[in-house]
Amino acid sequence: MKLVKKYADSLRDVVFPVTCACCGLSTTGKNRYICYWCETKRFQEASGYDTGILPEQVRFVYSMWQFDKGGYLQDLLHNLKYNFLREVGVELGRLLGRRLDENLDNYLTGQIRENEPVLIPVPLHKSKLKKRGYNQAEALAAGISEMTRWEILGQEHVIRQKKTKTQTGLNSGQRAENLRDAFLLKSPESVQGRFPIIVDDVFTTGTTTFELARTICKNRELSTGIVTVAQA
Repeated sequence: MKLVKKYADSLRDVVFPVTCACCGLSTTGKNRYICYWCETKRFQEASGYDTGILPEQVRFVYSMWQFDKGGYLQDLLHNLKYNFLREVGVELGRLLGRRLDENLDNYLTGQIRENEPVLIPVPLHKSKLKKRGYNQAEALAAGISEMTRWEILGQEHVIRQKKTKTQTGLNSGQRAENLRDAFLLKSPESVQGRFPIIVDDVFTTGTTTFELARTICKNRELSTGIVTVAQA
C-alpha cells in the first residue's frame, strides 16, 4: 500500500503540480506552497530583532521580512488572511520558527528558553473568526510550534472580547483607544512562570500586539516577545 501511495503522490504532483502561493511558479518538494526563490531571495530581510524603545512588557519584536506595499508579500499576506490559505500560513510559520530558533540566543539571554516559551497567536473576535473561517495567526503559530516544540495557547486561554473597528485611518491615540481592553486572558495560570511570544502576520504600529502584551502582563512580573512575518 505504501508503494501504491508513493506512485499516486508522484502522479498527482505531475498532473496537478503545486504552485507557489506567492509567484505562481511550480514548487519542489511535498507540501511546499512557497517556492525556493520567494522563500530565500524575493523579499527584503527585515531588521531582525528590535530591542529598542518598546513598552515595558515587551522584550523584543522580531520580523522576518520587510513589508512591500503593493507587492508580492502584501498579496500573499492578504490571501493568507482572507482566502483560507492555512497550509501557506503553516509553511510561513515553519520558516519563521527556524529563523527565530536559530537566532534567539544571539540577541537575548538564555532566560527566555529557561522560562519555557509559549506561543500566543493574536486572537480574532468571534464574529470575525466566523466570517473568515480561521485565524491566520494560529496557522503561523502552528508552523512555529512544529519547529520549536513550543506550546500554543489558543482562544480557550486568550480571547478578543471587544469587537473593534478597523484601524485604517486612525491616528496613534485613536488606535490605542480603539483597542483598549480588547483582549482577555481567561487563564492567567497558563502563562505563569513562562515567556509568552505573541504571533501575528504584520507588525505595523504595534498597537494591537502591544495591547495584547499589556493584557497578558497586567499586574504580573512578566514580559513578552512579538514575532511576525513582516514589518511595515
